[in-house]
Amino acid sequence: MKSPKYFVAAILLFITQAAFSQNVYPEATNHCYLDQFLLESDKIIAKIDNDKIIEAVTGNWDSKTKDKIEGVLGLQILVDNRGNSCLVSFRNDTNQKTKKLNIEANVNDNLKWPRQPKKVSAIVVLEFSKGEIKARRMGTTDYVNLVELN
Repeated sequence: MKSPKYFVAAILLFITQAAFSQNVYPEATNHCYLDQFLLESDKIIAKIDNDKIIEAVTGNWDSKTKDKIEGVLGLQILVDNRGNSCLVSFRNDTNQKTKKLNIEANVNDNLKWPRQPKKVSAIVVLEFSKGEIKARRMGTTDYVNLVELN
């Protein structure tokens, strides 16, 4: 009699995992249309200068925030075929509150990519240290392990 309960529990776990499996980071925005997209795994598909990403994300921050921020900000950005951005998920490991950084609006409203043949999920890691910002592009094949792309 216990096996049907375990079966139902396993099915529910599988459905839950499938529902959240497209998010690389724990904080999901739930505002993107996630039909089909490519995931950058071993090379950069959605090409853009890192300075443009940094400017789009941090351009609306006040100078105090820019000077004081330390830590790492991970972003999963869906780029559609027109070059529009939609923040899918993120992880804020900085010393600033997420609300103050206004990450979703900054990415969605300010970050424009070149046209793409297909939708692409780009993973960007911004590292903040002593007033300097470094952007790195990452790839993954399993939504868990990230590798740096060049």
